[in-house]
Amino acid sequence: MAKQQTVYHAYTTKYEGITQTLINDVELISQEKRCAGKAQWDTGATRTCISKDVVKQLDLVPTGMINISTPSGTKVVHVYMIDVLLPNSLLVKNVQACGTEIGSQGIQVLIGMDIIALGDFAVSNAKNQTVFSFRIPSKEHTDFVKQIRIENKIGPKHGQGKRKKKK
Repeated sequence: MAKQQTVYHAYTTKYEGITQTLINDVELISQEKRCAGKAQWDTGATRTCISKDVVKQLDLVPTGMINISTPSGTKVVHVYMIDVLLPNSLLVKNVQACGTEIGSQGIQVLIGMDIIALGDFAVSNAKNQTVFSFRIPSKEHTDFVKQIRIENKIGPKHGQGKRKKKK
């Protein structure tokens, strides 16, 4: 029996300068309806949230209610089932999204750890540019401490010596 090969889906966004927020264009899907919006990634959010405008545009029906904690306190909100289409056709299906007031922040979606935890999430800031990359499913751990230890043992010149020519 052949081993099934894992298929990875990923995308990378580059921002000019160093950014304080990671925002991508997304498409939200429910039944046959779709709406486009801006999504902000938030590792401090446990769950993905959607704006009340998205709820209206997609004619969403609540599947339940849940308690959430925000910087301004705890409240009970409706939960909706949606699919989230991220850049590069990366589709996350059956997301339980909380209906909230995030629309006042200029975004339609707040992507929380429920989606982030499905894959590998990386942000780097070099050469005055922020680069954000996301991959599903998770493939490997990123460990900068281990990487530095290996670099320090091997040294920056490893493998860059001149080859001897055969005579």
